[in-house]
Amino acid sequence: MRMPLLLAGMLFATPLIAAEPVSYTDSQGNVMTFQLGDTAFADRVVSYAPGDPEPSQGARDGSLATGAPNYEKTGDGSYTTLGCGGTLVLQFTDNVLIDQAGPDLHVFEVGPDVEPTFIAVSADGENWVELGKIDGGDASLDIGEHVQDDATYRFVRFTDDGEGCSGRWPGADIDAVGALNAAQMIQLAGNLLFATDSASLRPEARRELERIANSLREAGVQSVTIVGHTDARGDAEYNRRLSEQRARSVRDHLREELGVTQIELGVKGAGETQPVADNDTAEGRQQNRRVEFIF
Repeated sequence: MRMPLLLAGMLFATPLIAAEPVSYTDSQGNVMTFQLGDTAFADRVVSYAPGDPEPSQGARDGSLATGAPNYEKTGDGSYTTLGCGGTLVLQFTDNVLIDQAGPDLHVFEVGPDVEPTFIAVSADGENWVELGKIDGGDASLDIGEHVQDDATYRFVRFTDDGEGCSGRWPGADIDAVGALNAAQMIQLAGNLLFATDSASLRPEARRELERIANSLREAGVQSVTIVGHTDARGDAEYNRRLSEQRARSVRDHLREELGVTQIELGVKGAGETQPVADNDTAEGRQQNRRVEFIF
């Protein structure tokens, strides 16, 4: 599993800029190509609740469904089994799922057939968009008919249909989950960039933004959406306005001070609507105060 790197208060995707495309063959013989390389795979377990009956102990680990496909036919140890009616929620931390032409999401389900599993996606881990189910020989989903244009999703939920459960591995067996259509993402901690209730950049933020600007130029990135986020304290509309003002401050600095004029820079203010951690804790609120660069 690829983990993010913490450098100078900055959360980088690994690698910082999109890797070379990589292809994997699933259990049904389908060759799937991921443009972001191994960065395209879900890499964090949010929750795992095995169903009843439960799978054997060696397959009762949600983390076995993270990272790139690594299925081995020797038994337990390389995939997660949901159990009858079980659920698994995974998160993309260094990229986001988006809708483009063709299938957008692929599940590496182990075995000769894709066991019926209901799939949902979410931007914040709380509000879910149901996509239907995978089964038979098809483990890919086109999210287009279910989602809003230009929306991004970082959470995926799997629910076994609860039927036909038997043996040591009842329910779906998931080796990996990848975004066929994805945008890579860099995050900057909000307290690194701004003082409390302020949209004025701190001096140390300017150094980090210069590093980002240089990396985007070197990679030939054509467009970036800068998204501001806050925690859930205070008025929701105030938080939305503050998050948009912060995104605009970042964009204006990139353009006017760092000369980033050849890259299209868009801004969004998400406010408190897309938390990545629990707003009930100080640590969680700090993680939610952030600015994202999606490219």
